[in-house]
Amino acid sequence: MLIEELYDALIEAGASEAKAKAAARAIADYEKRFGGIERELASLRSDFRTELTEFRSEVGRNFAEVNRQFTEFRSDMERKFLEFRSDTDKQFAGVDKQFASVDKQFPGVDKQFAESRAYVEKEFTDIRGTLKLHNWMMGTTIALLTAMFLKMFH
Repeated sequence: MLIEELYDALIEAGASEAKAKAAARAIADYEKRFGGIERELASLRSDFRTELTEFRSEVGRNFAEVNRQFTEFRSDMERKFLEFRSDTDKQFAGVDKQFASVDKQFPGVDKQFAESRAYVEKEFTDIRGTLKLHNWMMGTTIALLTAMFLKMFH
């Protein structure tokens, strides 16, 4: 294969027919090579896009799974806390009845009971604060991990 326009131009410029053919064929070979390189680059680009899309999809699935597990964990912890609180409330209700009967017999018991209840309420408040801190710390850790994953994979 040779490029006729180049061949004609070289002949018109005074080159010999053999040299004009050789030059036109050499340029045609380069065009074939460049075309091959362009096709290969297009194929590589397509492969890269496919790989990147699959990678993003995999990362998305992994984050969805982590989110699902975190949601399950949080739901389970909330359920357990509510059960614990309900059981504790029932126990305190029973204790309240016992103290009411004791209160009739011993006038100072009511004051001691109020102090004890205030202490328990304070402890529950401390526990709630600690749980909120743990939730905040877990959220911060997840955000940090997310940022690290995004930094590593983006």
